Amino acid sequence: MAIRGRIGGAIGGRDIYCSKQGNRIWGRLGGDIFGWDIYLDIDGPMVTGRMGGFLMGRDVVAKLEENQLTGRIGGELSGIDVNLSLLGKNIVGRCGGDIFGFDCDLSFVQPGQLTGRLGGDVLGKDVCLWLQPEVHPLLGALLACAVYYYIQLQSSSNSGGGGSSR
Repeated sequence: MAIRGRIGGAIGGRDIYCSKQGNRIWGRLGGDIFGWDIYLDIDGPMVTGRMGGFLMGRDVVAKLEENQLTGRIGGELSGIDVNLSLLGKNIVGRCGGDIFGFDCDLSFVQPGQLTGRLGGDVLGKDVCLWLQPEVHPLLGALLACAVYYYIQLQSSSNSGGGGSSR
């Protein structure tokens, strides 16, 4: 596995298992039964793909530069913007808007461990991922943010809130 690990704790967390071959990343977010498939194609600086199925899934579109990743998870109406920066060994940024968004505060420690937190101290989730050397740390962070967004979607649909604008 090129990317593997967990977002959140043992209770309420979700696993990530992804492979990488050439310019494609594919795998599973959130487990075998209740999770979503994900695939990403990397074409130069552009990263495009989808998580989830055809009807209930979400598009992923991003631009990966050396130390910056900007893009969107989800559609124009119900998605979230993603703005991440790699500063030395730290990945920081924001996903979503000022009110319904979440912060990203991760550290990339060799050999290939991505750890930290998405969201705040109280409602956030811990991140613990292992990345193979061929995986850019910002791509690992993008997948972590996608899983966190997936967790938010699942919790809002399970609470009777229907769809989510996050």
